[in-house]
Amino acid sequence: MPDAKYIDIKDLYLDLKNPRTVPQESEEKAIETMISIKPDRFNAVMESILDDGYLTTESIIVLNNGHYVVKEGNRRIAILKLIHGIYDKKNYAIPSNLQNRIDSLTPEWLAANRSIPCGVYSTGETDLVDKIVNLTHAKGEKASRDPWTSVAKARHNRDVKGGTELGLDLLEKYLKDGKNINQSQKERWSGDYPLTVLDEALRKIYERTEFVSVSDLVKAYPKIEHRLALEEILLDVGQERIGYKQIRDKDVDFLIHYDLIPKAGTPKVGETPTSDNTPTGKDDFPTDGASTPQQPNSSPGTNPTSSKNESKAKAMPDEPAASTPSQPEKTKSSQLGTPKYVKGVLRKFNPKGNRQKVVAIKVEMCVLDIQKTPMAFCFLLRSAFEISAKAYANDNSISIEKTNKKGDTQSKTLAELLREIVDHLTNNGKNKGMQKELHGALTEITKSDGILSVTSMNQLVHGTTFSIPAGDICTIFGNIFPLLEAMN
Repeated sequence: MPDAKYIDIKDLYLDLKNPRTVPQESEEKAIETMISIKPDRFNAVMESILDDGYLTTESIIVLNNGHYVVKEGNRRIAILKLIHGIYDKKNYAIPSNLQNRIDSLTPEWLAANRSIPCGVYSTGETDLVDKIVNLTHAKGEKASRDPWTSVAKARHNRDVKGGTELGLDLLEKYLKDGKNINQSQKERWSGDYPLTVLDEALRKIYERTEFVSVSDLVKAYPKIEHRLALEEILLDVGQERIGYKQIRDKDVDFLIHYDLIPKAGTPKVGETPTSDNTPTGKDDFPTDGASTPQQPNSSPGTNPTSSKNESKAKAMPDEPAASTPSQPEKTKSSQLGTPKYVKGVLRKFNPKGNRQKVVAIKVEMCVLDIQKTPMAFCFLLRSAFEISAKAYANDNSISIEKTNKKGDTQSKTLAELLREIVDHLTNNGKNKGMQKELHGALTEITKSDGILSVTSMNQLVHGTTFSIPAGDICTIFGNIFPLLEAMN
């Protein structure tokens, strides 16, 4: 039986091996990843705590192994650590309205919500704790706080129960070694990814990549001949361009789009390949408990000669919703995170309204060779953000100045202004589609040494050794460009 104790949140340690995410190196990284995976959920729980205080109806489950390690309630404890300033909330992608509410909390509120009721278990009760946590998150959405995603369930089955999870093994390798993925996607997909879709796709992929089983393919990756094709499929599954509909389509072979041509004797498109070493039944791969799989909005596996598929394509909207910034035409994922990809996106970037200087900067950025002139590219990119932010603020009556503690008026930093602009674009977090689109940019804004921070600009100007590698610039660009586009 557990010991019931009130424990100060500074003495509670987040579980760095939480099944929701890949293992984390620190609490700071764990919090950042929690937010990235489900920002809406994180912000909603924070808002609830700010509204009502910490409700003591359910205790935090803690394992005492010399430290009090949180096994159930990591998100709530992370939020309280941010509220109490154990970690600086400004370093995380927290909406400005919630940050302002935290700043206005009274000493009495903070004192009343500092020590939290916990059920403390000994290391000898580890199996019992695991059973309790598993039941809490596996009994359905209405009964649980926040059901585990298919990734979390698969990770728990593999790491705790010793089960086989080939799709998860491949996903984690891809998050580490993939060449077409940005940091925001790595963080989000480490805990929330259509894993059951990937599992089904792998049953068709392994033979096209000339392996005798899914297991052999996963073990060999990333050192495989068809690496770029496989990584493009992984990207499209994550972005929900591929779903069950495309994989099971008997008329269109979705793998043709990735230049994975069937060999002689390969089963027809509507059939599931089998081998002595590969699962064939529906239950051989884990599911996330959903009876009706979610269908993606579009399919990359189109065949130009198929009139049926052409009619499907015509039924899809040509433009995204007005609340979401326009997207560049999908390029081959092998270009993502490369200078070629960056140049392609910039060429399609057409600022509207009174943005002549932004257009001039864009033209110069297209001329630069990022590999040879990374710092010059950073200066121009930073300038484009500065000018765009002030223009957007002027267009939407957002003040670019603030009053400091001494009562003096001063200009807001770029990070402060961009935060307010993100709040405006997302209607203070109510526009979920836009919030998701801008999450990568908001994460970059919160980094004290990020490309949009004052620190990095000062270091570029004054630092004798500071520089930003061209490869990092291209990845960061992919994270922050949606915000630049939305402001113009």
